[in-house]
Amino acid sequence: GTHCSTTRQSARRRCRAAAAAQESQLASSAMGKMKNMDKPWEDDSVDHWKPEAFAQGDMAGPLLEESSFAVLFPAYREKYLREVWPQVTSALKEQGVACQLDLIEGSMTVSTTRKTWDPYIILKARDLIKLLARSVHLQQALKALQDDVFSDVIKERAASAAAGPVHSVSSHLEP
Repeated sequence: GTHCSTTRQSARRRCRAAAAAQESQLASSAMGKMKNMDKPWEDDSVDHWKPEAFAQGDMAGPLLEESSFAVLFPAYREKYLREVWPQVTSALKEQGVACQLDLIEGSMTVSTTRKTWDPYIILKARDLIKLLARSVHLQQALKALQDDVFSDVIKERAASAAAGPVHSVSSHLEP
């Protein structure tokens, strides 16, 4: 450190400035050493943004709680949903998700089961039934179950109020 023996104000200021400069120099030299160290997360051979696949045996045990989502659908979708519901059921059964079509209430429900092996699939299943309720064809809506595909429903009234008039809105589920 720096030795300060005088009691005058200007000498104290100089002493403090010298001590601060010395501390700054020590800190910068320590940072210089850190910059030159090998960092495993800076390995260029590893793609850190690549999502890791989740396989059927990755989860140690069954889910502890049941999760479920229900979505209402308009009456004009009833006929189409009744036709395609067996395909929806088989696609969700592969993932360990149960589904129910209630024509009296006009609702679709998806829920996890003891056989559900992917904890995120319930959210994907929710997106699937939301898309089916919004007049998206089954083959397009089934793409929502894929890991690299995401879907979102944008309410046109809210979007047009915030951004001005909307001339054309198209929704495509493509990776």
